[in-house]
Amino acid sequence: MAVSLLRNGDEWILSLSGVVDVGEAGALHARAREAAHGAPHAVVVRLEGLQALDTATTQLLLALQRSGRVLRFEGIPPQVADLWRHAGLGDRFG
Repeated sequence: MAVSLLRNGDEWILSLSGVVDVGEAGALHARAREAAHGAPHAVVVRLEGLQALDTATTQLLLALQRSGRVLRFEGIPPQVADLWRHAGLGDRFG
C-alpha cells in the first residue's frame, strides 16, 4: 500500500511509498486524521520509498502540520525536496 500508519508504542509512523497522488488522497486523509487525533507524541513521516507525489498529497501533509501535531520528516527523496523547494515549501517540510 502506498500509504500506511504504523503504531509502535509512543511512535506513530506515517509512511508514503511509490506514487502517492489524488488516487491515494482518501487513504492519506484517513491515516493523517487518525494520526492527528490519536498519536500520543510526534508523528514520523517516512518518505524513503516515495517516488512521486502531487499537490493533493502536499496539501494533506500541510493540513496535518496545521493540526498542531508535531511532525518529523525522514527520508525525503531529492526529487520531492526539489519540488517542495521550487514551490516555496522547502522550509515547511525541513
